[in-house]
Amino acid sequence: MRKFLILSAFLLIASLPGFAQNIENPQLGGSDDWNSRITKIETDKQFTTVSFEYTANGDNTWAQLNKEIFIQTDVNNEHYNYVKSENIAMVPAKHTFSKKGDKLVFKVYFKKIPANANSIDIIERPGIRNDGITFFNFYNVSLTKSFPPGTKIKVTDVVLMPPPPIQRDTATTGLFYGNSNEMQNAMSSMGPMYASMAKSVLDAQLAYFKQPGKIAEIAKLNKDYFDALIKVGFNDDQALKVITANSLISKSSSITGQ
Repeated sequence: MRKFLILSAFLLIASLPGFAQNIENPQLGGSDDWNSRITKIETDKQFTTVSFEYTANGDNTWAQLNKEIFIQTDVNNEHYNYVKSENIAMVPAKHTFSKKGDKLVFKVYFKKIPANANSIDIIERPGIRNDGITFFNFYNVSLTKSFPPGTKIKVTDVVLMPPPPIQRDTATTGLFYGNSNEMQNAMSSMGPMYASMAKSVLDAQLAYFKQPGKIAEIAKLNKDYFDALIKVGFNDDQALKVITANSLISKSSSITGQ
């Protein structure tokens, strides 16, 4: 009896790897193509097989599969590559649907994934294209949790609303957004103000230079500047040009018509 139990246990353990690991309608974290869904995942001694259902979203819609598609698990970063497929056109061929709503059921066989994997990613081609073409990319597909029977994922239409109007400062709206006549009138009204400000600056400069001894002080400063330029190697003509172009005292501004 003991030998029989030991033999039975051995046969049971030996046969465990042969048991298929199956899940129907698995839950997933996301997909790049919501027109397709995974209906079943099966793992046996040879392959991990994924069954898909694709629904055409318009007349003359087409579908095809790249043989570069692979599975990646949560166990490691290894790629479990494509082996073969059933009932799906391979690039460059295409399966063209007659009308919207037509369905295509197909299978893709991959190299067998580890038995301790809890989730997988199925990647046909990474990235999103700008021309509207999508790929069979599914992320965080559960191998332990299924959607309830009859569950359907519906992608709702998104309506983009126009942005709210820009709030403008009413005090400056007429100046920057008004017509050309309004802008010209505004600039004309500001002209006298700028002229008055410039006149005040010039009057202040003249009053500064009229102070007793101030002109002599500036002259001595320029003479010291000239002598310093000569001392470091400039000739007379060069030193004079430097002082003229780069005076230590800013030049007085003038107002036309004043």
